[in-house]
Amino acid sequence: MSGSKLRLRISSESDATRSLIAASRFAEEIGFSRADCQSIATAVSELARNILKYAGDGEILIERVETNRRTGVQIAARDRGPGIADIEAAMQDHFSSSGTLGLGLPGVKRLMDEFEIDSSPGAGTRVTVRKWRETPSRPVRSALLDAVRRASSQRREPEPSSGTLPVSQSDGVESTVDCAYFVRPCRGERVSGDIVVVEERGDHVFLAVIDALGHGPAAHTIADRAARFLKRSWKTDLAQTMRELHESLRGTDGAAAGLCVLEVGGHAATYVGVGNTVIRTLGDGDKKAYSTPGTLGHQIRTPREQKLTIGPDEVLVLYSDGVKEQFELADYPQLRYQDARTIARTIVTRFGKDHDDASCAVLRYKG
Repeated sequence: MSGSKLRLRISSESDATRSLIAASRFAEEIGFSRADCQSIATAVSELARNILKYAGDGEILIERVETNRRTGVQIAARDRGPGIADIEAAMQDHFSSSGTLGLGLPGVKRLMDEFEIDSSPGAGTRVTVRKWRETPSRPVRSALLDAVRRASSQRREPEPSSGTLPVSQSDGVESTVDCAYFVRPCRGERVSGDIVVVEERGDHVFLAVIDALGHGPAAHTIADRAARFLKRSWKTDLAQTMRELHESLRGTDGAAAGLCVLEVGGHAATYVGVGNTVIRTLGDGDKKAYSTPGTLGHQIRTPREQKLTIGPDEVLVLYSDGVKEQFELADYPQLRYQDARTIARTIVTRFGKDHDDASCAVLRYKG
């Protein structure tokens, strides 16, 4: 993402999810801290869901603003809905319903530095908020040294990791699925904040992509903590597994995660996602399930299970937002006949973003 302005149409749940991710990236590019990026993204998510709940359609404009030697972000959410009859009541805590993250307009106001609202019955609503970036207090020499270190680190090649599902089940019968993953750290890092978990238990295959907030060793530590929890505690009840994972990450910077369980004999996959992970099928059909907004370890909405069927000529792919969301079979037609390990590596190397950790898990039926 580049530039100083971003306009987002809000007319569906997926739009609201994308707005949260886009806002976080926009704030990160401006130089906001990790905590402020999360606050900005949460505010945008809440404003987007207010639009959906009360107007059904609207837009959010995110802009870089500069004044009095300060740099910040301004977010304007506008709709043409019924408007707010009693703004004073709307600004009271607990006015928000369960359709949003539960923060309401008062929560948005607390998250941001400046807050304005203009609404009247029949004329729609416009909410404008601003967040100012803290001015760094470290000396110029320190900043220059950091820049030199970053330039040096970018000359090092990151170390990818990959893996496949064991060829045989515990009873010695060859598995009917081909499953593999590939993970690549972002440019300049030696370890990734993305980790993939792939396991088989009886007639179920469990897949998880974990995307910890940030990059480098700190993010890797969080992702590893989540992976270790899932390896010992995952259940076919993915909603419960996600709730327990959320609790296990309390006290960390947090993460996004996509969890999937495949019932091998039934060609049916169940998915639960929080944050910015994507799951879809490619092949004869292109089906997709959606993650709910939130950050594991901090605040999430109620986990919701979704179902996907995998046809004999279809491939299931689960990946983090380090991979471009919009790519189609036409962009990679060889996917139809390649093995899972080749597909996972190719998706990351061809569609991955250099400035972000990227990971992809792939599952297809053999034959």
